[in-house]
Amino acid sequence: MPNRVSASTLLGSAVVLLAFSSPASSQAASERATLTQIISGTEIEVRWSRPSLRGREEIFGRQIPWGEVWTPGANLATTIRFSDDVVLSGEAVAAGRYSVWLRVMESEPWRLALHPDTTLFHSAHPPLDEAAVQFVVERQRADEVQESLAWDLDRIRLDGAELIMAWGRDRVVVPLEVDPGITLATPAANAEPLVGEWVYDDTPSLPSPEQMERFAGQPANPTARYLEVLVAEARPRPVRIERDPESGLVHFVDPVVEAAEAAFYSGDGEQPVVVYGQALLPRSPGFFTVAGTFGGEVSAVNPRFSPIIEFEYGDDGRAVSFTIRGPDDSVQGTGVRPGR
Repeated sequence: MPNRVSASTLLGSAVVLLAFSSPASSQAASERATLTQIISGTEIEVRWSRPSLRGREEIFGRQIPWGEVWTPGANLATTIRFSDDVVLSGEAVAAGRYSVWLRVMESEPWRLALHPDTTLFHSAHPPLDEAAVQFVVERQRADEVQESLAWDLDRIRLDGAELIMAWGRDRVVVPLEVDPGITLATPAANAEPLVGEWVYDDTPSLPSPEQMERFAGQPANPTARYLEVLVAEARPRPVRIERDPESGLVHFVDPVVEAAEAAFYSGDGEQPVVVYGQALLPRSPGFFTVAGTFGGEVSAVNPRFSPIIEFEYGDDGRAVSFTIRGPDDSVQGTGVRPGR
């Protein structure tokens, strides 16, 4: 008797075949990836397909010829989106989504371009003169190999970060600036009356004897190490105010607090490393927000809850005293010029 296959059996087989070949269950040679980061309220999003080396030692100059305008990814063009206006490598970029293109050169600087058309395929290389913005980027060579093409945001700070593309031994690092929502730099003319040596008394903000007792005899406790260094120095004590001409930041240099922070971040027997500092961010004439810094950069600040420092000026326009107040208007410390 001949074999007969019913229509229902054929239909069922077709459904099974469709299920195994559906896009949802397939794998691409270059899988999609998304990077999302928020910096001071600005959202940055990069979408790209991740090609891999797969045994190839060099990509540029071979699979990607020198002079090629190439999307740093695969398949559909890599895109980047900014929720607010930003600055990339010194160039203003309006909020929006762009496709990303890179002209790779053997001995000349590479160029990165953002194009308004985000629907392009990776082989649809647009002319760079049609880009919304383009600029020179530095090609760096790394010791370690990046197998799959990666985008990242590194050295994130209050006012920006570094946007990085890495594949193989090649890296492109693009400085990114965002609006931090608060002014960080102080003009030199406004900072000069503050700069110099001061005598500072922070007695009102020191921990109580009861608080100190809670941490007594705990050298392994970072807070105990911090407090031990903080209260050891006599009050009042010398501090100084400096301005960094490159960043425009005004630094409140307190050796005691820096030493206490170094003790906090150093384990038992380790050499203390100073990573913490304080900066004064301008609010209005004579008023500054006290913010924390790491590595000389402002790390975080909330203007609603950070202490405020108010300066008083002499007849010659030079600051002669200051008062630091907490969010509840309580006095946390006072300072005067030496000899006053």
